[in-house]
Amino acid sequence: MTQLVDNREVAVMGVNTVLISLSLATVVLVHLNRTYIPLKCKNIPLIYTLFCTMFLWYIGDIFTYQPTLVKASRPICILTMSWMRISLGIYSVVSCHIFRIYQYYCIFKLRIRATGWYLWIPIAIWSLLPLSYGIMASTMSANGIGNAFIEGPPMCISHKPLYFVAVGFLILLLICWIYATLMMSRVNVCFNEYRELLVVIICTISIVILQVVLRWIPNVGNSGFGYNTFASISDMLIGLVGLLVIVFKPLFHCYFGRREYLSYFLHTLKQNHLQTQYEMANGEEICCINSNYTDEKNISCGESRYDLESSTDSTTSMTSVLFYHHRSVIPPTHQYYSEQITSIHSRQLV
Repeated sequence: MTQLVDNREVAVMGVNTVLISLSLATVVLVHLNRTYIPLKCKNIPLIYTLFCTMFLWYIGDIFTYQPTLVKASRPICILTMSWMRISLGIYSVVSCHIFRIYQYYCIFKLRIRATGWYLWIPIAIWSLLPLSYGIMASTMSANGIGNAFIEGPPMCISHKPLYFVAVGFLILLLICWIYATLMMSRVNVCFNEYRELLVVIICTISIVILQVVLRWIPNVGNSGFGYNTFASISDMLIGLVGLLVIVFKPLFHCYFGRREYLSYFLHTLKQNHLQTQYEMANGEEICCINSNYTDEKNISCGESRYDLESSTDSTTSMTSVLFYHHRSVIPPTHQYYSEQITSIHSRQLV
C-alpha cells in the first residue's frame, strides 16, 4: 500500500531545512573569511566538524519525526535514529562544544596547543560514548528493547530501555559539559568566550530538559505530530544557536567595520598580554607590533602589511590614528574606533 504523505510534515521539514540552510550559509561565510584573524581564532576546522554533525542530526530527525516522507525498515531505523541522530548527531554536537573548551584550557592554562597526543587521546575518549550507544542500538533486540520499525502507521520507534540508555548517556555528556564550562570561568580570555559558552550550554540544556519533560506528559508526548514538530525544530535550533553564538561577532565584522575591529582585536591582545595564547589558537603569528606605536612605520598582521606613513587609504590612515592612541592609559573601546573612522571620513569629504 502506498504511504500517504502528511503535508504538515512537509511544512515542518521545510522549517528545518531553512534552519540547516542558515547554518550552511554561516559556515560558507566563515570559510570565505577564514583568513580574518579574529575569526580564525575561533578554530575553523572545529566549526566545519560541528556543521557536519548538525547535518547528520537533521537527516536523522527526518526519519524519526517525519515518517510519512521517507521509506524505512529496521536497518534504516538503526542507521538514522541511533547513529545519525544520536551518536553522530546530538552526542557529537555536545562533544564538539566540550572539545572547544578543552582547547581553550590547553591554550590558556597549559600554554600548549592541542596537537598530537593532546589532540587524539581526548578525541578517542569522547568517541567511546557515541560508539557505545550506536553499537548497543545495533545489537539490541527489536522486541521491546531496542529500535523497531512498525507497519501501521509506518515509523521508527525506540523502546523504553534503549530510550533510557540514550537519555542516560546524554546526561553524562551534559554533566561533563557543565563541569568543563565551570572550569572555564577561571581561565583568563579576552573576547567573552566564557559568556559564549554559557549561552550555548544554557540554551541546549533548557531545550533538552523541555523535550524530556514533554515526552512524559500525557496527551503531549503521545500527541504524535505536535510533539514531533517541537522536538524536530528545537533540535535544529540547538545546532544553529550554538554555531551563531560562536562566530557571529567576528563574522559580522568581516563585512562591517572589518579594519576597525581588527585593530581593536589586536590592541586588546596587547593590553591583556595574551598575544601568545591567541597565536596558538590561530595556529600562526598573528601580529608583530613594536612597543613604540608612534615610531612604528609598518604593522604586519597575519600575511598583510600596512604602511602607516605612505598609504593614503582612509582605513589605513585610521589605523595609524588608532595605534597612536594605544599609548593611552585607558584602552580605547570599539565605539571609539567607530567614532575615529567616522571623523576621518568626514574630514576627507570636507
